[in-house]
Amino acid sequence: MQEAVNIREYLDIFKRRKWIIIILVFASLVFGGYKTYKNYISYVPTYTSTVTVRINTMKEYEEQQAKQKEKDKQKSKKKDSSETSNSTDNTSSTDLYNSYSSTAEMRNQNIASSYVGITTKEQFRKKVAAVSGVQMSQIGSVIATQNADVPTFVDMKIVSLSPEIASKVAQAAPDAFNQELIEIAKVDCVEVVYEPTTPALIPRSRDLTLIKCLAVGIALSIFIVLLVECLDTRIKTPNDVAKYWDLPLIGVIPMDDGKTKGVHEMKNRG
Repeated sequence: MQEAVNIREYLDIFKRRKWIIIILVFASLVFGGYKTYKNYISYVPTYTSTVTVRINTMKEYEEQQAKQKEKDKQKSKKKDSSETSNSTDNTSSTDLYNSYSSTAEMRNQNIASSYVGITTKEQFRKKVAAVSGVQMSQIGSVIATQNADVPTFVDMKIVSLSPEIASKVAQAAPDAFNQELIEIAKVDCVEVVYEPTTPALIPRSRDLTLIKCLAVGIALSIFIVLLVECLDTRIKTPNDVAKYWDLPLIGVIPMDDGKTKGVHEMKNRG
């Protein structure tokens, strides 16, 4: 029962100070509407494209092996002895590749995790501009992250104001990334795994500015009303007498503001 009385008291407080709540909430809505309008007219469409590369320190060796196999296939006539020799060479090269592949895999992961941040450097952007033919100021942003499922993969996300520029930058980013690794890590190891995606328009996020401002206005108005009520030490209700002075209330004399004086006189004359 006491809780119901307290709630009723708070409702009475808010009712007495309703103009404070109305003014603050209205001001918050006006400010939120203005900010929402500014966000709407300042929106600029942006496009994104992604490309995935693989860090492979065995790339040069694999390319050499592929060329050698191609040469061997082009040979039409072979002697029996040469066939036996080639079989032995292929077995030894396979064993050599397997012995280095495990160590190379760990190195690939270390490179992928250590050098993903170079895409934000100015030197990388200069290389992208040189390869793509796009000015540095038009590139936008290039963010590289190590793939969570395949640690040797690096995902590159390009964000630009133009779909054409986003496409050019996505095409040039792997080459520029490889050039940076050649200079820094002294290794040619970048391979394109998934070709750049077609630039897509980034959808606008829902603007909650108006709702946030409304919530702030309500909270602020409640705080100010309670603060004003706490600072107001006047006795306004009969309950305040017992609450603050701890004295029994004998009776209440109604205040006559003069508006009903004529009515009382007419009744007395009648």
